[in-house]
Amino acid sequence: MPSHRLDTPAHSVHSMPSSTHHHHHQTRPAYPPRPAQVHPAAAPPAKRGKDLKKIRDPRLLEQAEVDKRLKALHRRATWLDSRFSCFCGMLRFGVESLVGLIPVIGDFAGVFLAVTYMNTIRRRFDVPPSIVSQMTINIALDFCVGLVPILGDLVDTLFKANLRNYALVENYVLQQRKAAHAQALEAGGGCGGGVQEPRPGYFPELPLRFDAKAAAKTAVMGRR
Repeated sequence: MPSHRLDTPAHSVHSMPSSTHHHHHQTRPAYPPRPAQVHPAAAPPAKRGKDLKKIRDPRLLEQAEVDKRLKALHRRATWLDSRFSCFCGMLRFGVESLVGLIPVIGDFAGVFLAVTYMNTIRRRFDVPPSIVSQMTINIALDFCVGLVPILGDLVDTLFKANLRNYALVENYVLQQRKAAHAQALEAGGGCGGGVQEPRPGYFPELPLRFDAKAAAKTAVMGRR
């Protein structure tokens, strides 16, 4: 009995439409690219140091910042006026005294160093005009005395205008801190309002002549 077998052409299977083929060939809608997200950690840190340098009122500064600025000013004044010593410590002198040994030019160079130091003080603390006038007088006296040959250089070394100017600003800062502390105590009912009481005498005075007790005190204060 003849078998009636329906033969399907091979190409007919491939020619049949398939839903799966159409699904793969469908184009997806184009979405706009996502904006790049910036991680919070990648943001630049706040420039707190530069903002802190703009504060020059000693009443608004923390005690640690006041000490830091005074130490830097005292260190510079020491280099200018009393970094070195001779005659077993009986006479102390600094860079300005060495520069002053140069005739004429040394005196003007000393004035330049002193004025630069005074401007540094004014950038660190907002000192009143009265103290600026006193510092200017000290620099003028130092310059006039230094014009006298030999003897003027010796008197200039003993005068120490930069250390005198530092003493002026230290005393001013101490008074302002005391006033701020007293005002905070009065306003806060005895709690101080978070303002620390200043410590008198940040640095001892450097003696012109050698003193064992004063030298020992200076060494102890330097270790703190």
